[in-house]
Amino acid sequence: MKEKLLSVVTITYNHEPFIAKTIEGVLMQQVNFPIELIIAEDCSTDGTRAICQRYAEQYPDLIRLITSESNVGAVANERRAILAARGKYIAFCEGDDYWTDPLKLQKQVDFLELHPEYSVTFHRCTHINVLTNEHKEDNCEHLFLDTNTKGIDVTIPMFFQSWITQPLTMVFRKDSFDPTLYFQYQYYRDMHQIYHLLLAGKGYLFAFNGGVRLMHQGGMASLLNENKQRLNGINIAKELYILNKSVETKNYYQDMLQWYIYGVPSVAKSLQASFVLFSLNKKLLQLIRNIKRIVKICFQ
Repeated sequence: MKEKLLSVVTITYNHEPFIAKTIEGVLMQQVNFPIELIIAEDCSTDGTRAICQRYAEQYPDLIRLITSESNVGAVANERRAILAARGKYIAFCEGDDYWTDPLKLQKQVDFLELHPEYSVTFHRCTHINVLTNEHKEDNCEHLFLDTNTKGIDVTIPMFFQSWITQPLTMVFRKDSFDPTLYFQYQYYRDMHQIYHLLLAGKGYLFAFNGGVRLMHQGGMASLLNENKQRLNGINIAKELYILNKSVETKNYYQDMLQWYIYGVPSVAKSLQASFVLFSLNKKLLQLIRNIKRIVKICFQ
């Protein structure tokens, strides 16, 4: 069997309405190197597995289907797919997202082959709300006001400042990612993965739009209510800071605490977050402003 240069990893669970388009987005890729598609299907309760099996039978030299008789969960499902990957490079496309640019993989791999100092590349994408059919741009427009810009470097502070990346846009070096990270974080998300990839090497964001992120009720985070988003954000940021203790993770944790406080999910929790923030930055005036704001909102 010819050695694969790139492995596409697709994790999927109950993605029956979307998974075929995900797979077709991989099949349309025009590359001058061998690739494989690893589909990790996590015991869906709908017709997702049947669709994946049909494609795997149709493209046995391209697709490897990983299944289980019980649901292992998103993180474990991703880990087993990553460990099964044989490529020098790994690309992600979850089963409810899809690619639109047939040259996406070629562009990203060409760049990484020419620039060994880079560990990961991204590109722009469109966000579509399945329920409302609303189309939104990503958070990258301000980075490409000059239409001649082909791409920019991604730094860790830039990454934490605004969410300018999505898993479906990533191509990274397999040897730049440590799979034991899955066990190190209780609240593991793609944010942890990207942060550690940026620690391992430089990041690059292409200007081209190469895919679609679908936002729907079954997505892990795309349509969570605001309180749950804030709570998830706090848990992730706290864990990143505690385990890494870098300037960047500390600043990010402080930003997420302030965002959480502004949400005021409850008086007690907002006050607690305010004092945690004060313990980190020692800014007394900010603490006083936060407490005044919490009291004012609660008595309105």
